[in-house]
Amino acid sequence: MNKKYKIALIIVGILLIICITLLALKYWVFKDNGKKTAVSTSIVDKMDNYGYKLDDKDGKLFKTKYYELKEILEKDEIDYSEYSKKLAELFVIDLFTISTKINKYDVGGVDYLYDSEMEMFKNKVMDTLYSDVEDNSYDTRKQELPTVSEVEITDEKEIKYEIDKKKLDGYEYTLKITYEKDLKYDENAKVVVVKDENKMYVVEYMTIK
Repeated sequence: MNKKYKIALIIVGILLIICITLLALKYWVFKDNGKKTAVSTSIVDKMDNYGYKLDDKDGKLFKTKYYELKEILEKDEIDYSEYSKKLAELFVIDLFTISTKINKYDVGGVDYLYDSEMEMFKNKVMDTLYSDVEDNSYDTRKQELPTVSEVEITDEKEIKYEIDKKKLDGYEYTLKITYEKDLKYDENAKVVVVKDENKMYVVEYMTIK
């Protein structure tokens, strides 16, 4: 075998390796990136003075209740009884419409919680209610999860509630929760909402068996 023939074989071999490498990159990297697009969300509306927001992933019922709350809060004189009712409804809708959540860490209802209750509540939900929620970062989830279709306040009473060494005025609401499909999630619950200065907060959630 002459020298020129050997050089030609080496060049062909190098070119073949380069082609195989490029094809592999195209298949494993570029193809995967084309298929997998991360789910992104954006804020549609927000109430800066209260820390409430509406995302584009939120469902129809949540959007309706959100704008009802916004209308209450934009009035010159706020009706705190109506404010607290909407807050209780939004809390339950957001908590149990798990179908719109990206993963187990995307806990609903936390925007409405009293600050000192937020972290403990979130951890509890992640360990219980949301513990089996599959990740949907790339919109590939097949898991069936609940969507709240209706929430109704069936009973209410004014209460005094003590938290962080404060005695606050509040309301205890009994709610009936209806879903698009019955997947055996909570159907009856109690939510306690309190007023601290000019803002209402959820401080307690209880399942009614």
